[in-house]
Amino acid sequence: MENLKANVVVIGGGPGGYASASYAASCGKKVILIEKNERLGGACLNCGCIPSKALLHVAEAVYGARAAEKFGLGFSEPSLDLAKLTAWKSEMIEKLGRGMKDLGGRRGIEIIQGSATFLDQRTVKVADKRITFEHAIIATGSTPALPKSLKISGPLVMTSTEALQLQEIPKRLLVIGAGYIGMELGTVYAALGSKVTVVEVLPRILNGVDSDLIRYVEEMAKRRLEKLMLNTKIAGLENCQNQVKAVIDAGGNITEELFDRVLVSTGRAPLTAELRLEEIGVRLDERGFVRTDSAKRTSVPSIYAVGDVTGGVMLAHKASCDARLAIDSIMGFPIPKSFPLIPAVVFTDPEVAWCGVTENEARSSGTPVQVIRFPWTASGRAVTMDRTDGVTKLLIDPATEKIIGAGICGKGAGELITETVLAIEGEMTAKELGRRVHPHPTLSETVAECAEMFYGRSTSAFSRKRNG
Repeated sequence: MENLKANVVVIGGGPGGYASASYAASCGKKVILIEKNERLGGACLNCGCIPSKALLHVAEAVYGARAAEKFGLGFSEPSLDLAKLTAWKSEMIEKLGRGMKDLGGRRGIEIIQGSATFLDQRTVKVADKRITFEHAIIATGSTPALPKSLKISGPLVMTSTEALQLQEIPKRLLVIGAGYIGMELGTVYAALGSKVTVVEVLPRILNGVDSDLIRYVEEMAKRRLEKLMLNTKIAGLENCQNQVKAVIDAGGNITEELFDRVLVSTGRAPLTAELRLEEIGVRLDERGFVRTDSAKRTSVPSIYAVGDVTGGVMLAHKASCDARLAIDSIMGFPIPKSFPLIPAVVFTDPEVAWCGVTENEARSSGTPVQVIRFPWTASGRAVTMDRTDGVTKLLIDPATEKIIGAGICGKGAGELITETVLAIEGEMTAKELGRRVHPHPTLSETVAECAEMFYGRSTSAFSRKRNG
């Protein structure tokens, strides 16, 4: 067996793992990155963020062509070359994966393909290689979880991984779960020709997101989907020749429907089974996620964990943030007293983005807050795009006038939210944000106009005057 040594061993080449390896290497550490798949990038690049956003871009083009008739532009109904679309998506993913590998090599990172297993708190094994390390970072991510209660499997039942492979476009698709994955992929398949039914057991889509932000998303979904069924559960699934029979329970009203495919998007589970973590003393929670402290240390001082495998907010940029905290701790650099602000984006149409304190959180905790909303019907840029289906809102501490939260729903909301992240972390007041000059006509103006509404000074929307 070949024996290797490293300052830092990183297990997993996704957003958290790759960021950990890159940062550690830039700090002068000898780094070995272990990735079980042939291509780096983890779920985000290979079967998550990147392919789903590529397909959402395609969906946007389809819906845009259909909407153009309103402007006097006529197009025939889009035709789909599935093989060409799949090849384009695969080529894009492969190109990004090659770029990550080449850049890692230039940084001096040794990349080993294979599945890792801990032998002890300082040693990990990969195939015929034994690696001794000073520190290890677990960044193995998560995988879609199929509820055991459905008691069905097979090629007709998909998770997001299979859904993004686009082997065929089903005539009728059932999506179980109206979270961000279900709503995003439901939109994609509806644009590509499927009649999509989304079933959600809760009374709303995108659970946890403020209701004023999801209103526009729900309205759009009802127009584009065949059905959006809330307060509804799937009582059972059964293979029926080349289809799946779903037993749908809508508040006691039981119906049965046949679907060509079923997409289950109800949660994710950590990828820790092969690592032997508990055997070497790494503590897991009741769901199998790795427990860490504020610096991403596990219960074993030499081992850290970052990203989805630690549970909580499962976002690629949060995993990258975790990576910086972990390497800072290993290097002995100062660790922030509070965790950096993590913005969230749902890439539905329209998009939804938020950061800081949400309105739901403020109400439940009794936090004093004044909520200001700027409707996109008052945005000149939104009107020129025929996309007034949106709102920008700020949550402001009435005592200090500082911005403590923000939410945006509308086209490109994910591109706009970062300004409010900077405003919150910089402890800016509404006055300071509102007086920053924004180019006209742009959607970014909605942020400044919203801040100015706090004082009744918005040029484009009326609000009650406030001293200041």
